[in-house]
Amino acid sequence: MGMVRGPGANGLLLSALLGIGGTAHAACSGPAALTVQMRAHPTAENAAKLGGWYTDHGQFDCAAETLREALKSTPKSARLHWLLGMALAEGNHAEDGISELQKAAELTPGEAEPRLLLASVYEKAGRHAEAEAQWRQALRADPKSELGLEGLAANLIAREDYAGAAKLLKNAPRTERLTIKLAQALGLMNDLEDASAVLHEAMQAHPGSAGLADAMTVVLVKQHRYQEAIELLDKRVAAHPGDQEAQVQLLRLLVLSNHMSEARPLAPKLLALRPKDPEVLYLNGIVLRSAGEYAQAKALLERAVALQPDFYNSRYNLGMVLVFLREWASAKEQLEKAIALGATQPEAHFELAKALRGLGETDQAAEEMKKYQQGKKEEETRLEANDAASQGDKELDEGKVQEALTHYREAAEEEPGNASYHYRLAMAMERAGDGGGEREQLEKAVALDPKLAGAQNALGYLMSRGGEVDGAVQHFRMAVEAAPGWTEAWINLAAELAVGSHYAEAREAVGKALELDPANAQAKELRDQLARDPAAGQNHP
Repeated sequence: MGMVRGPGANGLLLSALLGIGGTAHAACSGPAALTVQMRAHPTAENAAKLGGWYTDHGQFDCAAETLREALKSTPKSARLHWLLGMALAEGNHAEDGISELQKAAELTPGEAEPRLLLASVYEKAGRHAEAEAQWRQALRADPKSELGLEGLAANLIAREDYAGAAKLLKNAPRTERLTIKLAQALGLMNDLEDASAVLHEAMQAHPGSAGLADAMTVVLVKQHRYQEAIELLDKRVAAHPGDQEAQVQLLRLLVLSNHMSEARPLAPKLLALRPKDPEVLYLNGIVLRSAGEYAQAKALLERAVALQPDFYNSRYNLGMVLVFLREWASAKEQLEKAIALGATQPEAHFELAKALRGLGETDQAAEEMKKYQQGKKEEETRLEANDAASQGDKELDEGKVQEALTHYREAAEEEPGNASYHYRLAMAMERAGDGGGEREQLEKAVALDPKLAGAQNALGYLMSRGGEVDGAVQHFRMAVEAAPGWTEAWINLAAELAVGSHYAEAREAVGKALELDPANAQAKELRDQLARDPAAGQNHP
């Protein structure tokens, strides 16, 4: 399309992706030269320049008015529709913006840029399935688009398709942002070794990158390599002594890893710099609590709670301090509120039991102790199941199918409510040729999580092979509902609909596949088969 943008348009595209909006100005006040030029020569080119300027300077209504007027004489201008869509979207008129961006995309089917912005607006509006389809179409126009790759990866990660995100980014350009997103996907798959390797390589190329250092810190913490994470943050703080965020991250990590002697000198320095930061207050409170300075810890934690009353960790730690101070009623109040807000650590129930005993409420204290013991047991089970599943992933990658089966079974047995473990066990069973076991595990997976697209598609495929057409169609439909940008699932649905003589729906499904991937050979062949088959030309239910 060769769209020529205003000087800040790329920044606006990024702000749309990040969900940053603006406010329209009450009166239009453009630069005199552009305004005079527009009045003398009201061309599409001049309208684009003036409309782009208004958008770049937050005067979105003025931009929309200027661009709409120009479109009356040039309704087929993709550039004007694109600029108008951007102005409307930035001006918090998402639906109108989407309509204009769709027009720009239709007028320029081979261009990525309108689809990138359309996808970001869909994401901002919470229409993630439509956003996914646009990210994919943008990437077909420009397979190396960093915005497209990052946007689609974020979309996949949000719906917990971590493997899909990792696959997408595995061979993508290793920019800082894409590397961080790849490491995130790998980390969420518990493939921490690969995440660490990817980040280590990127840090060799970009040694001063704060984003890469932060991502590596997260991975190191997940690996319980606390000392290495601390050393990495120490280097960053030394290199950027004015970076308070880095210092807060370091203090957070020191407290998390119980390096209190190192946290002790840093905590008050940060508190002096950020006396109203609830996290800094909370971390200082923990440091003081660990040193037995309960009265001072109480004062700081009370300030943290006052500033951020919904942060359960501040209330939990305040409750612990109050238990030490034997202020039983206040401790009970804070710990009960912490649990109500989402405190999941079993120790919250343990501390609450202490407070209840102090108040003489022995029956309630006994109940809290039961919850504590059950919570500890579940915590240990989760850790064991996670370790087993991670080992199974590694073994399956290495082709050790039987070993992987053993570990996946262990994970699924320890956490029977985890759909992912049943799905991974099913995939290992498929590799082992155990069709019956595979189906059983897939059925458990989709019952637990109907939006697990991979499991729905795999179960549909199994049913299709067994001649269960209606069941296969049902699961393929659920697969595309969960992952509307998945071309393979649309092709599977189309093929199964055709087997069931639902030709109109089959044509619609294969059309969706071709929208997503116009060059897909399987989809084109199925479309051509449907066109050649005389029966498929008739209307069927």
